[in-house]
Amino acid sequence: MRKSKLIAAAAGVIAVATAASACGSSSSGGVNSSTSSFNAGMTTIVNPSSHQGGVLRMALVSDWDSMDLGNTYDAFAWDFARLYGRSLLSWKQAPGSAGLQLVPDLATDNGEVSPDGLTWTFHLRDGATYQDGSAITAADVKYAIERSNFGQDTLQFGPNYFAKVLQDKTSYQGPYLDKNAADGVSGIEVDGTDTIKFHLTKKFSDFPELAALPSTAPVPRAKDTGANYFKSIVSSGQYEISSYQPGKEAVLVPNPNFKADTDPEGIHKVTADKIDVQLNVNQDQIDQELLHGQLDVDLDGTGVGTTAQSQILANPTLKAQADDGYTNALTYMTINTQVKPFDNVDCRRAIEYAVDKTTVQSALGGALGGGDIATTLLTPDMAGYAQSNRYPTPGNQGDPQQAQQELQTCKGAEPNQFNNSGSLTVKLSARADRPKEVNAAIAIQAALKLANINVEIDKYPSNKYFGSFAGNDSFVKSNKIGLSMMKWGADWPDVFGDLDQVVTPDGIHPGSGSTNLGDYTSPQVQNLFAQYLSTTDAAARNKIGAAIDQQVMDDAAVVPLAYNKALIYHPANVTNWFEQPSFGEPDFSVLGVSGS
Repeated sequence: MRKSKLIAAAAGVIAVATAASACGSSSSGGVNSSTSSFNAGMTTIVNPSSHQGGVLRMALVSDWDSMDLGNTYDAFAWDFARLYGRSLLSWKQAPGSAGLQLVPDLATDNGEVSPDGLTWTFHLRDGATYQDGSAITAADVKYAIERSNFGQDTLQFGPNYFAKVLQDKTSYQGPYLDKNAADGVSGIEVDGTDTIKFHLTKKFSDFPELAALPSTAPVPRAKDTGANYFKSIVSSGQYEISSYQPGKEAVLVPNPNFKADTDPEGIHKVTADKIDVQLNVNQDQIDQELLHGQLDVDLDGTGVGTTAQSQILANPTLKAQADDGYTNALTYMTINTQVKPFDNVDCRRAIEYAVDKTTVQSALGGALGGGDIATTLLTPDMAGYAQSNRYPTPGNQGDPQQAQQELQTCKGAEPNQFNNSGSLTVKLSARADRPKEVNAAIAIQAALKLANINVEIDKYPSNKYFGSFAGNDSFVKSNKIGLSMMKWGADWPDVFGDLDQVVTPDGIHPGSGSTNLGDYTSPQVQNLFAQYLSTTDAAARNKIGAAIDQQVMDDAAVVPLAYNKALIYHPANVTNWFEQPSFGEPDFSVLGVSGS
């Protein structure tokens, strides 16, 4: 699901815009730019404006997995969520290193931790209300976390980090299965209407990052309709959902009961009279409408297609309205360790050697717009990254001979998995509505053919890729999908936030929506993560992160393909534009359009 961008900072600390901007408060000391140039949005706020009004026109190639903030796991959805929901904490609305800072949103501060590291306490802001004017309480935050983290029998798409770290003395089954457990999980304690305490089973140094997840946005228990809550979401943010037609359109309008004085950080500013999101729009159509002034924002935030990329790079005027930089996301291919013959490490290593990463890079858009060739799980801008190449090939073009040697070793242990001719036939899944990903899969298919591995490509829609297809354990095994295309970035920008959901059992959700598409588990990796979360020393954490990366690569569970870059175009009429590093996308929560 998630992807994230960690952008190299400009000199000094770059913060949000001044009070004249729609992006933040005057205390933030922002760096602004009234005109755009190539990559300006990486380090500055382009076209800052306090103008309020107009229609902000967006489009998306697919749809939300769910607009329910407790049931979503897409990067764009988490970014967009701040328009209609308030989490306990939030990421600062700023480009560069400042955007990696956590700031209080619904909470008054970033939380207080007990001396033993097992209790975190947050206090809610006075006067915060929902769109109907009713008060937001600590009990609503508690309920929101319980429904999203313990109610995954009903809400299947979001992460459940809280469930893995909270004390649970009664084996709480969630609000949908355990309707009589009115007190909920024992590890969340509510004191009055404005204080919430989290009691943990172990030290978890990343707990403030959990408090910034959209699943901490409050939900009133009486208004919750479970899997259908996306149809009648009660907004706690500056906008409310006016209408949502799945697969067609979502419309947001200002929330008249939002109280700006409960938002001293200026996170929730109204910039447009209406936000209109068209859904299931072809990528090329989105690109051309952006280039011709018929659209303002591509909500997917992963960059233009190959046709538009050529147009933009060839035209200095268009290029000046574009950004291209590391997204801190990784495009990779998983090798399913539970699907034969890939339960055999030698077969997995054959795949590692066979892939021609130069053709994959070209398919993804080249060095610009696609990214640099990858050899590790951690991207170069992530703390803990250590340069390494466990499976080197000449010029990164693959080594069919070495791959066939590994394949022969595997064949000795798995003879029934090979055809009479000695070749191996495997299935590779990809997302049908992501042309670059499909092109990359075709490039892999061609490279593996040279190593006597025949690849059949199965294509599925993005919004169901994890829940119904590549991430659905029973579907994968019954259809013998051994390889899967994947793109991932950090749920938050550190090693645990980046890798936990893709290389540990935490990311495996049989029958619902796994993000660990390779069904990979390793006791060594799990032990290293436990060490990581029990220390706050940066140098020690970085060393552990590099060791996790090396272990996964030695087990050949993942084929890193590209350290992603995204060429993203923004029309000149769009205000308050910048790339927000913690989400790895443009900051959708502050965008507006110029006044007439």
